[in-house]
Amino acid sequence: MKKFLGKFIGFSFGPILGALIAFITIPVTTYFISPEEYGKSGMFTLYLGLVLTLLYLGLDQAYTREFNEAENKNNLLLNALIFPLLLSIVITIFICLNTDYISLLLFGDASYTYAAITFGLLLIIMVIERFLLLSIRMEEKAIEFSIVNILVKLGILILTLIFILFIRRDFLAVIYSTFFGQVLADIYLIIRYRSRLNFRKMHFDKELLIQLAKFGFPLIFAAVMANLLNSLDRIFLRIYSTFYEIGILTAALKVSATLIIVQTSFANFWVPTAYRWYNEKKHIKHFEFISHSILLIMSVGFCFILLFKDIIVVLLSNEYYDAKFIIGLLCLQPIMYTVSETTTLGIVFSKKSYLNLWVGIIALLPNIALNLILVPKYGAVGAAISTGVSFLLFFASRSYFSNKNWEGFSVKRHYLVAVILFIAGVINTNEHVQIFNMLLLLIVLVIQMPTIKQMIKFIRKEKQGEWDFS
Repeated sequence: MKKFLGKFIGFSFGPILGALIAFITIPVTTYFISPEEYGKSGMFTLYLGLVLTLLYLGLDQAYTREFNEAENKNNLLLNALIFPLLLSIVITIFICLNTDYISLLLFGDASYTYAAITFGLLLIIMVIERFLLLSIRMEEKAIEFSIVNILVKLGILILTLIFILFIRRDFLAVIYSTFFGQVLADIYLIIRYRSRLNFRKMHFDKELLIQLAKFGFPLIFAAVMANLLNSLDRIFLRIYSTFYEIGILTAALKVSATLIIVQTSFANFWVPTAYRWYNEKKHIKHFEFISHSILLIMSVGFCFILLFKDIIVVLLSNEYYDAKFIIGLLCLQPIMYTVSETTTLGIVFSKKSYLNLWVGIIALLPNIALNLILVPKYGAVGAAISTGVSFLLFFASRSYFSNKNWEGFSVKRHYLVAVILFIAGVINTNEHVQIFNMLLLLIVLVIQMPTIKQMIKFIRKEKQGEWDFS
């Protein structure tokens, strides 16, 4: 258990410290930049994420799936990276030739040509970053992985302060500080691991590429759908509402990102560990205990965010006061995604990646319908409700298909907690609900008492011979 926790802490250190730095960046930004301007920077980030999802071609996920079985791991990396990298270069050239159009699409104004160019350049460097970080993660090099996370967030914070205090106080300050912070950290990453990017030593393996494509390509659509789940709220707000509403929702998302700390840390650690445990034929109870534990951690974190949301929102500045009403619903996104990482294993172990298409459809169609109905009338609150419902369906469908293709374990407790958290999120769209939030924490703890008791047994070192978390 000590070795297990040691690796988890190692992978968590970077994302946690990086997220704390990012959390400091939020009030620094929102204090000086209006919700309307913050909304424009949010659209830049949104479209960047959508395009990157397409650029990976599902080969990033295929790379992690084949990593433990590949003899020449560096050749696997280069074969997986080559096409996303070439495609990112082609798209960047297109953007540079059509900066007016891209600027108009991103910001509703054709004059921000330099910002459009940074969009293209970020695509190239973040594709390289993605595959290098996956390589480090799969090798379970926790400290090295954490260093890069810290460098990115620290660079963005420092440059945000420089831009806002000495250069400008609009959405371009956010975009340019993000760009240069990302570039500086990735330059370190590329120099540090430049030997892995030596394409002259690459052996173009047609059979390997076909194998990667068979697993990865179905994931393109699933990844796009998952990314749309994270993005449709702002897209519909862009169509039916204002940049102010987008700014409020973007700020609330930044606050809910405190739970994404756990999501990122856990996913980075869990994916390689789960694959290894499966190959080692670990007993199912190990997977089940991890799933219940992460459910407990995320749900308790959710309760504390609701209890302290008034204090958190004060840090954003008074202009972002309305963000507190949707924080709870937006927290369902990282919670349901993180917990589903422990209940979706049957899909990846069986290599039936096409099932993720059905997961995406089941979650995405209600999301579109609800956004169409709720956003025109309720703005950011309607968008947040749509996102919350969709991620409940995302979790349920992932778990269902997984258990159909693996021995799996019961997720009834997961469903009960998920529904309670959703109801709490809806209730928190109103004022004066602190007593309810205190009661919510008690209910969540009582429901998950079996998990708490098991954790206590581990702390007391009872029956440790029956478990192996190595």
